[in-house]
Amino acid sequence: CVSQVVAMLLRPLSGILTYIIMHRLTTQLLFASSSSSAASFFAYAFAPTLSISSGRRLSIMSSSTTTSADKSKLQYIDAGANLLDSMYQGVYHGKERHEPDLDIILARAYENGVDRIISMAGTPKECEETLQLIERLDKEHNSGDNNERVKVFGTVGVHPTRCAEVFAESCPSSSGDEDEETTNWIPKTEAEQTLIISQMIKLINQGKTSGNVVAVGEFGLDYARLHFCPKDIQQLGFRKQLEMAIETKLPLYLHNRDSGDDLYDILLEYRDALVASQGGDEGNIRGIVHSFDESIEVATKLMSLGLHIGINGCSLKTPDNLKIVEQIPLDKLILETDCPWCDIRPSHAGFEHLQTTFPTKKEKQYNRELAKDFCVKNRTEPCHVAQVAEVIAGVKGLDVADVVAASNRNVHRVFGDLEKIEV
Repeated sequence: CVSQVVAMLLRPLSGILTYIIMHRLTTQLLFASSSSSAASFFAYAFAPTLSISSGRRLSIMSSSTTTSADKSKLQYIDAGANLLDSMYQGVYHGKERHEPDLDIILARAYENGVDRIISMAGTPKECEETLQLIERLDKEHNSGDNNERVKVFGTVGVHPTRCAEVFAESCPSSSGDEDEETTNWIPKTEAEQTLIISQMIKLINQGKTSGNVVAVGEFGLDYARLHFCPKDIQQLGFRKQLEMAIETKLPLYLHNRDSGDDLYDILLEYRDALVASQGGDEGNIRGIVHSFDESIEVATKLMSLGLHIGINGCSLKTPDNLKIVEQIPLDKLILETDCPWCDIRPSHAGFEHLQTTFPTKKEKQYNRELAKDFCVKNRTEPCHVAQVAEVIAGVKGLDVADVVAASNRNVHRVFGDLEKIEV
């Protein structure tokens, strides 16, 4: 009969479908084996397959999400990226693994809803290179027909771990062991320090005319890596740059690692002058404490100065991290990636809240052709800012759209409209 014939025809097809389903589940189970949460596995295993969509200039991968139609409407600002990092030139730990792919990364960012990025710098030389990169991107945009692209802005400042090489001179000395030699750092002369600051101020003023420089930084204190720069030189560089921020009237892009109390105390000394230079916003300093991972007590002290708190994957690693993020008011949170660092891994507490996934390849297997469909494993990109928003939303029990909208408002409150100025 007809039904028997149809059954015979469908039997091979059912076997194929069974194989496909079992293959997918097995693959996802292997992926999820490192996850600390069974819920993370089931969310990942049964997520829809990754979609490929047409990019603006390239065919670029879009994220795979459980609510892709809704997420595609969101517009993100990645308030903290390191676009000069050698990984975006294909170099990892000094070894070249693939061709530069920053153009593809920026295209992927825009394809996934990122329309603005603030790229940080850590030395005067890096500041110049960052502004050159931004100017080149702007020039390429202005000379083309395509008005759809991510807008990149920059900062000017000296990272605390780089203050010794900028504001001091090395003086080798014996440690008492004949085979060991330590380095003492002696501050440069006041005239030399003044010249360094004046050169950065000149760079800031040039960047402000085009709207490309939006903050002083990344600067601050880092007591977790004193082997790069001792406390006294860090504090010297911090104070010099606070004076630079007062003169240029720019917001602060602050670094803080195991140094929250000293950071607060020094900022408190400069608070009135900073507020006055920035327009006197009811006693609030305009600025962000980037990549925050300290206690809620430190966060509360810094927020009392008016500062906002930058959250990325490094802020979301442990259950204690998540408890702190839960307590930070939404009107004080700013989304960032600190890319190419601070990825959210299956072993991290925040991973169970992810809705968005990106397929990856190891850097040794990666190339520009694959870049259209894959990210590099453990190398974060601006597009991953969506994942940071999802974890915060999950922790706070909010919609992702509410988190993104709040972060965007906070970014504009700190850094202004983030628009290019036609010169």
